[in-house]
Amino acid sequence: MAFYSSISNAYDAIFPFDPAQLEFVEASFGGLVAGKRIVDAGCGTGSLAIMLARRSAKVIGFDADKDMIAIAEEKRPQALDLKFRTGDMKEELTRFDKNVVDAVLCFGNTLVHLKDEEEIEEFVHNASEVIKPGGNLLLQTVNYDRVLDKKVKKLPMIETPGLKFERNYLLSGDGHILFETKLAYRNSGEVIRNSVPLLPLRKETVEKIVQKYFSETVCFGDFKRNEWSGESFHLVIKAKKR
Repeated sequence: MAFYSSISNAYDAIFPFDPAQLEFVEASFGGLVAGKRIVDAGCGTGSLAIMLARRSAKVIGFDADKDMIAIAEEKRPQALDLKFRTGDMKEELTRFDKNVVDAVLCFGNTLVHLKDEEEIEEFVHNASEVIKPGGNLLLQTVNYDRVLDKKVKKLPMIETPGLKFERNYLLSGDGHILFETKLAYRNSGEVIRNSVPLLPLRKETVEKIVQKYFSETVCFGDFKRNEWSGESFHLVIKAKKR
């Protein structure tokens, strides 16, 4: 995807590893991921996948952007049970046998890059096929109830010593949101602008789809497992396969 290729070299500075994500995944397994087979869908530059593998999980991470995967491969410690590959959200899970993984996770607002609810359901269905009974589907998006109800037009700016990353939302006429960004490098003065459509999924919609295939669906407002509300910045879902 051209959007992520253009910011791939700055991605880890913009979105550094969040330990709360690792803790959330561990908590879904009662605190230990050792020996668990986990698929990280939309793994980006692989930071979370690497940390899970460092905890002795068996991890496969895929992302649609080959430049992000190239960076993940550069970061990957060779001794870990960890594989990265370029793959499409709609198709990659169909490469697995049924009932072979303990969890599929999809974090980083990745899910809403799919074009419509049918593609969302296809992804959730494919995840249910490859997850073992009792295994987990773990999802995270921006809380689009808040974005839509409050008419949020921008997300907080991200600034580091080397760059500024602006993020704006523009409602389009087809029910999508245009995610418009401006990445400015302080030293070189280079500016990269992008726009990508996102599907603003409300909590009720995601829950309805997930509950077709999974039981014990729980929604949180963040990775620290705080209760979800209309004011939450995130929607985080943990669902168990029947």
